[in-house]
Amino acid sequence: MITGTVVHGKALGRTIGFPTANILPDPQCTDLGPFGVYIAEIVIEGDEKVYGCMVNRGSHPTAPGGDMTIEAYICAFDRDIYGKRVTVTPRSFIRPETTFPSLDALKAQLTKDRRTTMDYFGIE
Repeated sequence: MITGTVVHGKALGRTIGFPTANILPDPQCTDLGPFGVYIAEIVIEGDEKVYGCMVNRGSHPTAPGGDMTIEAYICAFDRDIYGKRVTVTPRSFIRPETTFPSLDALKAQLTKDRRTTMDYFGIE
């Protein structure tokens, strides 16, 4: 489980159709698992609903720059949650972190990962 606060990131995900909540984990979150893409559940402060999400933990090698990140693409969700506290619970590992030859190749893989995540949660 990862708890933390949603902070501003590079906004790259938004430009390729995958806006993400960048999560700054609390200091006590130390065992975060290997870099890669996960199916997870996320609960947002002030909203007790559990949302399905796709989470990437890694160094974003296709668009390098900055520190390691934890980014959650929340399925069927479009709200500003900057500054909110969240709790993410990984449910399944999709794939390890990968370097793609282009942003288009990354976007194509993210589209597949999103479909895998949405199928897991039964989201159309």
